Amino acid sequence: MALSGSSARRYAEALYQIGTSEQTVDELGASLRRLQEALSGEILRALRNPGIPLRARRAALDAATASEPKAIRSLLDLLLERERLALFPQIATAYVDLVERRAGIVKGTITTAKEISANEQEELVRRLERSSGKKIRATFAVDESLIGGAKVQVGDRLIDSSLKAQLDELQRELAS
Repeated sequence: MALSGSSARRYAEALYQIGTSEQTVDELGASLRRLQEALSGEILRALRNPGIPLRARRAALDAATASEPKAIRSLLDLLLERERLALFPQIATAYVDLVERRAGIVKGTITTAKEISANEQEELVRRLERSSGKKIRATFAVDESLIGGAKVQVGDRLIDSSLKAQLDELQRELAS
């Protein structure tokens, strides 16, 4: 089943299918994360530089990725050949998102008015997982303008139980 959308997601879907058939989904994910860090900034720009002969760029990429899985090396070679190496970071991100989505993991952002402890974060995530029935990979943020409470975004659902939201609602009710 192909995903609709960007080229990066289509490459990620193809890579996921290879990983599924070869039972290397996790190994490919780990390789992508390593290479996403290694092939950033100046290195990626050098590999994309048309002033450097393709043969030399390919040799450098082959040497740097010799220990990576064959599927990853083939992907990088294809991207290099098609002058699409700039897509690699997005492909890596799309792959991780795809694996998590297939595993039933959803992303969540929890914004609180003040910093909360690691224990409080874990407890909040546990409660959200129980109520939603899904595994949640949460990121936390602080927004002092919320005054108190929290704003929780899980997938496309937003729950705003902040004191600011309650005061805004009260203001709307009093104004009407």
